[in-house]
Amino acid sequence: MPFPEQDWKYLSRLKPLALERLCQRILVEAQDMIAAATEGEHHRAYLALYRHIRDRDRLIADCFDDWSRSRALTHLALWRQHHLITDEEFAAFQPETRAAIEWLVAQIA
Repeated sequence: MPFPEQDWKYLSRLKPLALERLCQRILVEAQDMIAAATEGEHHRAYLALYRHIRDRDRLIADCFDDWSRSRALTHLALWRQHHLITDEEFAAFQPETRAAIEWLVAQIA
């Protein structure tokens, strides 16, 4: 299914907002991990934080790298799966696009 031009433009406008939301979530998770570190366990906490950042860096790459219209469905499905756009934002896409994304997200889950 070719990604509609109107949806591509809208997706591109949402990109900075979705990236900001994901980065904010990652930072909150990291803050929680740091706050939970206890005396004598700082190295273990550091290693957990390092793994967290490494794993989330992969998620950022999956959701935002290789930005092209041919990968738009993949990006949007990942955004939807990871709650990076609101239901209201998602509703603004064409019905065909929404149906394709709902199907893809069901396959991912």
